[in-house]
Amino acid sequence: MSYNHAFQDDCYTSCINDDESKLMILKDKHALCEDLKYILSVPDLCDVTFLVGPEQHPIHGLRAILASRSRIFYLMILAKEKEMKIKDSQKKIGFMKKLKQIRKLLISKPTNKVLKTLPTKLTISVEEYEVSVFERLLRYIHCGVVSVDVFTVVGLLNAAENFELECLKNACWEFAVSCIRPDLVHDLIASANEYSTSKLTNQLLKEIQEISYNQPELLYYTPRSRSCSTLDVTDNNRRNNKTTNGFLMRTVL
Repeated sequence: MSYNHAFQDDCYTSCINDDESKLMILKDKHALCEDLKYILSVPDLCDVTFLVGPEQHPIHGLRAILASRSRIFYLMILAKEKEMKIKDSQKKIGFMKKLKQIRKLLISKPTNKVLKTLPTKLTISVEEYEVSVFERLLRYIHCGVVSVDVFTVVGLLNAAENFELECLKNACWEFAVSCIRPDLVHDLIASANEYSTSKLTNQLLKEIQEISYNQPELLYYTPRSRSCSTLDVTDNNRRNNKTTNGFLMRTVL
């Protein structure tokens, strides 16, 4: 007869098997997540950099994790690698002219000169997303944990759809719908306006419209003394009137 005992706290989960093998399985989720967070904060430890938004803000990641977690990221990284190989092959046209010189270098005595090699890091431009949204997207992909508020939920919802992250998409949709309430709906609509061409965004706006039919006061509630219509709220108003309500923490490991 065997007995299994499971222990769990905020840092780890372990299971002890009382068979002859005396097996213990330890899952230290917290340490793994923290290590990955640290890696993302150190550019030298990462091998891909995304230049995000019009300001081209650099956000770093690991190709292996991104490619394994998202088919779209895999295709994006693969395309960039092929692009770099093509550019390198074009450079080799002039390089081949110096082939004889290189052969001489190979048979000559070693020197301090180092031959150029292909860069090991990729740089990819991503202009469609806000920096705060893309940072959270990469944090979720690498660590399985993401914090979402009313200002980033619509961006993450669309990013999850585009990068085929079904679990994140479903969680963001549920949270976005939960934000359709008087104290948050104004900020939700302002955020949605930034992704107005998206199918999911239009579905969310229709959801808001349907709920407002049954709750006419929803769109006229002014918790911060707004005098303008909800649909006319600008991005500056949204940024200057942030609320700490509507915070979501999801963990998927």
